[in-house]
Amino acid sequence: MMVRTIRIVVCMIAYLSSVMPCSGHEHFTGDIQAYILNKLADHDIVLMGTTHRQPAILDLTARLAPRFSDRGVTHLALEISSDQQARLDRFMDTGAGLSMIRIPSAIDCPTYRRLLAALQRLGPDRRPRVIAIDLPKASYGGKISRDEYMATVLAMTMQSHPRAKILAMLGSLHVLRRLQWANRITAGHPAIRTCLSRWRPDLRIFSMVHIVHDPSQDCDFSRRLGPLPGMVAMDLDACFNGWRLGITSCLALQPSQPWELVDGVIVH
Repeated sequence: MMVRTIRIVVCMIAYLSSVMPCSGHEHFTGDIQAYILNKLADHDIVLMGTTHRQPAILDLTARLAPRFSDRGVTHLALEISSDQQARLDRFMDTGAGLSMIRIPSAIDCPTYRRLLAALQRLGPDRRPRVIAIDLPKASYGGKISRDEYMATVLAMTMQSHPRAKILAMLGSLHVLRRLQWANRITAGHPAIRTCLSRWRPDLRIFSMVHIVHDPSQDCDFSRRLGPLPGMVAMDLDACFNGWRLGITSCLALQPSQPWELVDGVIVH
């Protein structure tokens, strides 16, 4: 097993050195759990962008959950409507009523509910407070966007708990560092992180996204790094200028470099 692991690592370094800018191996790590846990330890809020209904991402989070308390994580924020908080609390307190929690259909899947069950089994001393931060559907189309609403809930959580450390597990488009809309967009809303930084410039915030390999996706991270075995994580900087970040292709944004949009990526 040890020899096989060493061979995989050597192959990864060789492959990454051939496809990545600068000296590839300096940018990446294959220890995904350590990468996420270190970001949690070093920041007040980690915005972790996910591709919905992906078992690998949800299972990874479930495996990490028992170690959250060691990194000081006090809250896990989820993309569930805030009007479900009472049902979520009841489940976490009693273990009953999991099926009664209304989870958006785009997110809901057996693995997502297994993640909630895994958190509940940790017990109150080891699990973070699980909070539902999304805008209730009845308020869609109002004066406040979903991102602004979620930013408000996160800011209020930090205000109520000055020592809070939050992992927010959201769809990838919600965790971007900024939303610099194209000129033709006249009513574009600000990003969650933009709002938080405006209200609390002292907060240490890190944005990362999971990128699930898809050969049809117009994404250089997926195309170049997806073929690797397992997962690879890296911080982004100017060495990645010109790389396409496929998750933003559906948004009417002004051209931006990947490191201007997220701080790090995890490629599956």
